Amino acid sequence: MVRTLLLPALEFPDVAPRAPALSANPHRPTYLPGESLNLTCSVPRGDQVVQFQLWKDGEAQPPTDSRGQWVHSFPLAQLRMQDAGTYTCLYCLRQSKGQRQSWRSNPISISVYDHPTAPSLSVSPRHPVYLPGEAVTLQCMAPPGAHPAAGFQLSRVGGRNLSSGSNDTQTLSIPGLADAGSFTCLYWICPSRRCIQSWESHPISINVTDLPSQPSLSIDPPSEAVSEGLPLLISCMAPGDTGDWRFQFYKDGDELVPGNVGFEISTREPGTSSVNVSVLSIPRASLNNTGEFTCGYEENVSGRWVPSRRSQAVNITVNSAATAWAQPRNKLLPCGILVVLGMALAALVCYRTRNKRVPEPLQYLRGSEPGEGDGGLDPRRYREELKPNSVRVELPGEGSDVYTLLTFPSSAPP
Repeated sequence: MVRTLLLPALEFPDVAPRAPALSANPHRPTYLPGESLNLTCSVPRGDQVVQFQLWKDGEAQPPTDSRGQWVHSFPLAQLRMQDAGTYTCLYCLRQSKGQRQSWRSNPISISVYDHPTAPSLSVSPRHPVYLPGEAVTLQCMAPPGAHPAAGFQLSRVGGRNLSSGSNDTQTLSIPGLADAGSFTCLYWICPSRRCIQSWESHPISINVTDLPSQPSLSIDPPSEAVSEGLPLLISCMAPGDTGDWRFQFYKDGDELVPGNVGFEISTREPGTSSVNVSVLSIPRASLNNTGEFTCGYEENVSGRWVPSRRSQAVNITVNSAATAWAQPRNKLLPCGILVVLGMALAALVCYRTRNKRVPEPLQYLRGSEPGEGDGGLDPRRYREELKPNSVRVELPGEGSDVYTLLTFPSSAPP
């Protein structure tokens, strides 16, 4: 006989539906404010989904009807810093006993980093204007306490990037006026596999100016030679008649400092109101003033004194007093000799003329008593008596005084 045992029906506990899959598109390690992404919750096929629900940091967000779909997207547009966090999703099924929630999906972490604080850009040396050929050093410094900077970038405003790398210092050469402009810099950090740029620094302007025009140098006396002890004026003239200038004078390449003994420097041309002329006055020239003179000036451009090019050099010679006195005397020496010879000749002519007017002395006749001889002259004795004793002219050598001695014959006794 077979017995049949009737067992009570067993009721198994309800099992939650399978967990969905959550993904982010685009998927990035970090996001920036203003960027957008979609979180997509995908349900295993076969289940009749009624609702989808997104959770953030363990807090449920308002559910969304599925409308018969197995996939639902949660858009996160225009991310903000408060959107950072850990996200999961789940879905609800309709069953005979009502709705049932699934297990939660895999978590997705959303990291939102704002742009790091702007760096500070500095320039050294700091000038209101720069000259062609100069070099400046631009340094980009991240603010203290910020995330370590992984790199720096220097750019010209409205132009291309000039440098990019791990060095926060960049040397900028200034070949010409075209290199003027405004510059900014930034840095970037890499808190994860994605690097984030900082905001740009405040711009720094690099203004470039050309060198002032070359001045002209003139001297008085204009012969470039002056005698020792006489005054000497050296004038330096800048082009134009407007501006703020400072003049410098140089001798053999060394600057002459105002106030030195023997020098006086004025900032105005004597007798005029022009301020574009400076005069170097030497009241008494000395042999030490012989040399090559040049001048230059500095022009005030936006608060910086910009030096001009040097003037053309002028060579000045100071002659000693002895040399200066000997030169005109040497030039008059031939004239003096001619004058002396002329005077000697005139004296001789006067003497001969006077001698003709004097009666012939008796002793020049032949015989000493009346009736002796024929009364004729003794030619030999006459010539000897009339011969002048001496006429001598001494010609001086160079640098000596002129001495002239004239000796004339005495008149015959009456």
